[in-house]
Amino acid sequence: MAEEKPAKVEEEGPSGAAPPQPEAVKDVEEEKTAIVPAPEEKPDDSKALVAVESEIFILYAALARVATEKRLSLIKAWEENEKVKAENKAIKKISSISSWEKSKKAEVEAELKKKEVSNL
Repeated sequence: MAEEKPAKVEEEGPSGAAPPQPEAVKDVEEEKTAIVPAPEEKPDDSKALVAVESEIFILYAALARVATEKRLSLIKAWEENEKVKAENKAIKKISSISSWEKSKKAEVEAELKKKEVSNL
């Protein structure tokens, strides 16, 4: 079997069409290389990338700071609201106790006057 393969290669080798094709390809390649201008030197993008990455990092840090401040301000507002609610509740209780005391005091004074008037 190994002998059959080289025989086939020899049969394909003498064909006359194979040599002209590489020359035509070489001519086309030479024309393409002549037409294509040399690539311009690109500036070093690594510095620009670092600058962009640092700007993005600064942007993300600022956004995180804003989100944190917003969350803290909402928490502070909620705490203030709860304090005001507690103060209002306390004031309402004190007010109701004060009015109850005044009404009891008025009742007692009315009873005293009644007793004084009945004694006289």
